[in-house]
Amino acid sequence: MQGQRWKKYKTGRELLFKLTTSAPNSLATVFASSSLPARLSCASFKTFNMQLNAFLAALAVFLPIVYGAPTATANTLHPDILAAMKRDLGLDSAEAHARVAREIASADIIEALKSSTGAAFGGAWLKDGELSVAVTDAALTASVTDAGATAVLVDTPVEKLEAAKAAIDAMEFTSRKREEAASGIAAYYVDVAANKLVLEAVAGSEAQAAEMAKKAGLTEVDYEVKTVESVPTVLATVRGGDAYFINRGGRCSVGFSVTTGFVTAGHCGTAGSTTQYLTSSGANIGTFSGSSFPGNDYAFVRGTSGNTYAGRINNYAGSTLPVSGSTATAVGGSVCRSGSTTGVFCGTIRSLGATVNYAEGRVTGLTQTNVCAEPGDSGGSWYTGAQAQGVTSGGSGNCRSGGVTYFQPVNEILSAYGLTLTRG
Repeated sequence: MQGQRWKKYKTGRELLFKLTTSAPNSLATVFASSSLPARLSCASFKTFNMQLNAFLAALAVFLPIVYGAPTATANTLHPDILAAMKRDLGLDSAEAHARVAREIASADIIEALKSSTGAAFGGAWLKDGELSVAVTDAALTASVTDAGATAVLVDTPVEKLEAAKAAIDAMEFTSRKREEAASGIAAYYVDVAANKLVLEAVAGSEAQAAEMAKKAGLTEVDYEVKTVESVPTVLATVRGGDAYFINRGGRCSVGFSVTTGFVTAGHCGTAGSTTQYLTSSGANIGTFSGSSFPGNDYAFVRGTSGNTYAGRINNYAGSTLPVSGSTATAVGGSVCRSGSTTGVFCGTIRSLGATVNYAEGRVTGLTQTNVCAEPGDSGGSWYTGAQAQGVTSGGSGNCRSGGVTYFQPVNEILSAYGLTLTRG
């Protein structure tokens, strides 16, 4: 066993030397300061092994960026994405590239740790591109660190919070009218960083929200009630603009092209509704083949012949942005959206799997963000780098004072209708 440790230690020392001496100064500086012991002991081997694993994880993210390797997770960001991330997130080009690469690479780390930690998994989130993973068992923190994430010890496993949320989803409101019953509860979701189920309620409905949490089996330490000014609304509108129209009436935004048409929000139209693009002739660009709202908020528009459904996103600055995949971003990750009313805005993901009580009915499984949107942006594209994330559902606020917006994850839409994302 001692010989095997020495062999791994010796090989690791050589690898670190080669990599740090050939890597850019930013990497070399970090690891040149790490002294490696000349003699091997169990303690020094364990320390070195953890350092090596963390270093290799960092290299997997950074080397494609600094050497320009053509990988899906490190595609060069379009100048318009960089401009939006600088405006909304305060990131320069190098910071934006590094952050998006780390966020996309984190998806695999999260899945691996979720599997290995089992019932002790407490959730995962990103903050400024750095990954944190929570566990309820202190004995598992080392494995989280070895994987390249920051370990956080929490009291409540995420599966308990998710089960409580599902129980609330299944509850019937007691008021005689559905819209009256739901009017006070705006939304609820699992906040993994806070290790709580958060319920948002308008003033006067806080007690109702707390009662729902208790009925779902949670104690006061497991949930938090937040007071909000209003409930979210869906973002369709009836007015002119560069978008598509439904039955020559309401306006929405295209989400993402698929090989047979495009996906968008379900509240934008029902099955059989026709869509028209804003041209001089108002040409028909497709028909709603499937639509789910409320419950979900997604739809598939089957395209008409003669149209091209490109794997690009309108940046509302005279050009387009590429789509290369649909790797989902974690909580805290950066995300941008494009919509026909307000153009492109960026921010971060606040929670996954949120439930929203619109006046039209309850929608589950949405992603909550701190990005603004306005009527007419509905159905529009959400993306991290060149990775498709989802389509705009609804929210509150506006792009003058800020707001909260929810999107329907795109992978669920593709799976529901058996669609293939068009890449460009």
